[in-house]
Amino acid sequence: MADRLTQLHDAVDAQAENICNSIGVLQATAQLGNFPDFEKSPVKSEQSKEDYCQTFASLIANTAKEIDVLIDFLPNEDITQESQEELKRLDKENKEAALKLEKVVHVGEILLEQIRKALHDIAQSQIEIQKLNSVKESL
Repeated sequence: MADRLTQLHDAVDAQAENICNSIGVLQATAQLGNFPDFEKSPVKSEQSKEDYCQTFASLIANTAKEIDVLIDFLPNEDITQESQEELKRLDKENKEAALKLEKVVHVGEILLEQIRKALHDIAQSQIEIQKLNSVKESL
């Protein structure tokens, strides 16, 4: 699962999308103004504006609650000396593990290349054997 900051970022993006979509729907369903100097009269929409309002209001409210909850679960700014030392230790362990992983991946890539070469040689041998067998059969 994503970390809390990523979740918060996603929730803020969702909120921005909800607000933009609600403004777009309001624009699309709004009553046209009546201007006496223009020839066209406003066209009345039969769509239920209350449904749109209710939907977007609940979406925006729920996303705002989600954002509040995610903010509440963010760590405090008051980091103790012990916490800082623990973070440094974990960071060091993480870097060491990353180096080990890089070495293992490198060895794995070498082994994979050797396996590919062996499979290629086997395939070439099988092709040559099939050619020899077809030559023998034709004689």
